[in-house]
Amino acid sequence: MKAIIPILLMAAITTLGHAQNFIKPGDKIIRNDWIKPSHDFYKNVIRDTSGKIIYEFMMDDVTTIDQAHKQITFIRSRQVPIGSFSADTSITDLSFKPLSMHETLRQKVHYDMLFTDNQATVKAIRNAVSSVKTYPMISGYFEDNMIEYIFGYLELKKGITYTLDNFNKDTPSPSDPYALTYLFDDVWPLAADHQLTYSVIRFTHGDTEGYIWIDQGTHQVIKQQGNFKGGSYLITKL
Repeated sequence: MKAIIPILLMAAITTLGHAQNFIKPGDKIIRNDWIKPSHDFYKNVIRDTSGKIIYEFMMDDVTTIDQAHKQITFIRSRQVPIGSFSADTSITDLSFKPLSMHETLRQKVHYDMLFTDNQATVKAIRNAVSSVKTYPMISGYFEDNMIEYIFGYLELKKGITYTLDNFNKDTPSPSDPYALTYLFDDVWPLAADHQLTYSVIRFTHGDTEGYIWIDQGTHQVIKQQGNFKGGSYLITKL
């Protein structure tokens, strides 16, 4: 597995542009001084290839910062499918290096994850039966349940493709990188003397590709639009 991961990373960035940079936890490009505690709601609409809505649900997102313990906690909950509840809690240090994650899916499946520099350990509990699996990783990775939270806190330069390695237990290789390219600024005039400016970022992630709009004032993601093999999705901040 260790031999496969670098090959996958190089393949991911070779097709996405000539100028590229790797981003790792602790890099100066990550502006953790921009992040603030927040409680936000997002609407997610998922459609099939014909445009028919498959799922439509709300996401409740909470970010907290514990300066005493030098940790950031990202909490997300949603009800999908209707009648089923899922939630995940990711904890990182102040550089966004993953420390742990807990995930609950439909009340019957739970995951507890612990992360070190070169390994992710996943304990799965299904109907009260537990199993443990470890995954080798290259130092400098992020974690899949929290990685999209940090896109607004990256000081990206236009025209450069940036790659972020990402642990994802649900892919053939646990290394499931994102590639980001800052394309342009989108200006929305609100009045004669006021406007909002958003950074528009193109992303690819596995077989998914799309665009992210980031508020340059708050550094929060306010919209994400993506396409994948089975359809498309649109996430909007309310």
